[in-house]
Amino acid sequence: MKKQDPRIQRTRQNIMNGFMRLIKQKEFSDITIADITQEAEINRSTFYYHFMDKYDLIDEIQREVLTKEIFKEVALQEVIDEQTIIMSLQAIMGSQINLSLQCQHALKEFKSKMDYEIKQRLTETLQALLDKEHGVKEEHYLLATFWSWGIYGVAMACVEGKETLHTAVNRLTNIILG
Repeated sequence: MKKQDPRIQRTRQNIMNGFMRLIKQKEFSDITIADITQEAEINRSTFYYHFMDKYDLIDEIQREVLTKEIFKEVALQEVIDEQTIIMSLQAIMGSQINLSLQCQHALKEFKSKMDYEIKQRLTETLQALLDKEHGVKEEHYLLATFWSWGIYGVAMACVEGKETLHTAVNRLTNIILG
């Protein structure tokens, strides 16, 4: 894999940071490419070198910034156990709170894609843990997918106050670990 020029990385990050500053002040639908380029102090062609439009930018922010390291600590686990479940729930709950605080003006645009990205990241993380613990098996993807969507749903129930973290951990541990 070819290493990217640091200037390109800085410019790309500058555009994303500028957008994130704007999204705290304005509704997503009101933000223009001109607003983004002015905030990032770049010209329009530089923006289009990095992104097709503001929707492409929002997709990249979700992938690179908001979900990139959400399950970093979970991935360091050796096995799937109660601690892994707790860490997964806390990571999801934290991301939801962070999303609502950082992106309240674009919550509608971010939410569904963000939900999908979180589930995908957790699926990848859990599958890697299953493979590490039991060797690579085809059925690990399906099992990891099932668990990740379930863990996500329970985390959302906790965020919404329908479930406590303690009760959720006990129930999920019984389901996942038997």
